[in-house]
Amino acid sequence: MNDALIHPNLNNIYLGFVITDTEYNIKEYNYVFRHFLEDTNENISNKNLTAFFPNISKYVFKNYKVIEMMNNNSTFYVKGNEIKLMEKKYFIFFFADFSIKYELIDQIKYLNEQIYFYSEMFNKLQDGIYITDEDGKTLYVNDSFANLSGLSRDVLIGKKVNELRRLNILPNSCCRKVIENKAPVSTINNYYKGQKCLVSGSPIYDSNNNLKRTIAVVRDVSELDLLMKEIAKDETLSLSYAKKINTEINYNKNDQIVSENKYMKSIYKKIKKIANVDSTVLLLGETGVGKDFIASYIHKISDRSSTGSLIKINCGAIPEHLLESELFGYEEGAFTGAQKGGKKGLFEEANDGTLFLDEIGDMPYTLQVKLLNAINDKKFHRLGGTKAIEFNARIISATNANLEKLIEEKNFRVDLYYRLNVINIRIPSLKERREDILALARSFLEYYNIKYKKSCFFSPDLLELFLVYSWPGNIREMKNLIERLVITSDHAQIDSNIFHDQVSNKIRTSALEYQKIVSESENETLPLKKQMDSYEKSIIQKTISSTRTLKQAAEKLGIDISTLVRKKQKYNI
Repeated sequence: MNDALIHPNLNNIYLGFVITDTEYNIKEYNYVFRHFLEDTNENISNKNLTAFFPNISKYVFKNYKVIEMMNNNSTFYVKGNEIKLMEKKYFIFFFADFSIKYELIDQIKYLNEQIYFYSEMFNKLQDGIYITDEDGKTLYVNDSFANLSGLSRDVLIGKKVNELRRLNILPNSCCRKVIENKAPVSTINNYYKGQKCLVSGSPIYDSNNNLKRTIAVVRDVSELDLLMKEIAKDETLSLSYAKKINTEINYNKNDQIVSENKYMKSIYKKIKKIANVDSTVLLLGETGVGKDFIASYIHKISDRSSTGSLIKINCGAIPEHLLESELFGYEEGAFTGAQKGGKKGLFEEANDGTLFLDEIGDMPYTLQVKLLNAINDKKFHRLGGTKAIEFNARIISATNANLEKLIEEKNFRVDLYYRLNVINIRIPSLKERREDILALARSFLEYYNIKYKKSCFFSPDLLELFLVYSWPGNIREMKNLIERLVITSDHAQIDSNIFHDQVSNKIRTSALEYQKIVSESENETLPLKKQMDSYEKSIIQKTISSTRTLKQAAEKLGIDISTLVRKKQKYNI
């Protein structure tokens, strides 16, 4: 072949061509044709085309059809034509290698099948799925979303969420907030034609960290509450007892230690140190601070939790003439009405376990000496009995009374006080640990949401009232108040209005006074630096109150967590 006879451009196109005479003897061809045949010039030049394509002579060119031919396991599309050069006839053929065609068809078929399978899998989910692109254009919704929202795909696909929101088709858009915040977002949506749903949205980024998709998972709130109800034990955080006596306290394994207070953390650290010793423990603190919980926690993490029970008696709830028999038991015939065979006392029931003497300050003075002897000697006598009964129980006592004052008034024995007060733990009131208020409030809210199948949440102004209120009843008061708020709330958001309706005038007055102080401080003329500090403090307070962790608050404020901690200390937040 003489390459000079072929125009250079014919060697650069991705089409092989060959010119033959009317007997199919090869006269000219380009590099692409030679590449298709994977052969050399010497093996192609002056050969007959039928040597490579045996059946080509059977094709007629008058219709100029594109013909599919096979050669060396490759597929070629061939177009032939008759030409005249200098009054001499020649055949010209153009070859295109389309062997990749079938691979592409298989790949397209595979991808279509995968899209179908993924769509079917999404449609099998009970949760709704809503997917948008980075601009908020709706790309996909599954069957469950259509059922939950009451909306058809026709009104959603291809529409931007802002437009759907503006047209009141969607009540809210979690995906829109995800795009705005570039972070996961959760909302509660009441779809106009559908259900009340919990919506959790997340961003999806490409390898270059560019936002490409948002996906929202939509779940019926009532269904979610039922699911949570099934996996949560329906138990209160308080301890309940039959007739307040002779009842075992079971530490609730689901109870979580909720505290950010340094002093409370030191208490729990101290408890871990003394859990497996037998020294008596005296718990002090105002009513409602959680002395019962601390007592049960000490027992739970001790070795005694596997050998015995935690038994509680409220020393102030039992009549004086019955208290001795309840503590130490009695023999048959000890008094009129004594049951046949006698009865074990709580000291015996607590053997190898823990005995919790609550409200020890209300223990009758006449019984205190017998209690002291029993603790010292590790044995006692039943009422009406002569046989000494040994016991091995750890003694934990608690009171909100001032025992030292009771000693001065001759209402409490000093020797018993020192015997009970080997390890002393004072539990601070809630107003002394304000950093725990919001965490405890959310913990109780989560518990009662599960218990009453609701999905309530606190408004920011209510959280502010929680922080400034003195909580005279401490944790018990908070627990009871939040239960009332959850029960009586008609809406998911619990705001300050319902709070005012449920609390006393005294609390309402203190809240109004707080709001007045805040208002006056805002109107007061202050130096620029103080005004800026005040404004910064209020922003930090609101952000912390609206997030679950300091890390989330720092991310929301756009500062390092170390900076947030420093400012938190600076403003005494």
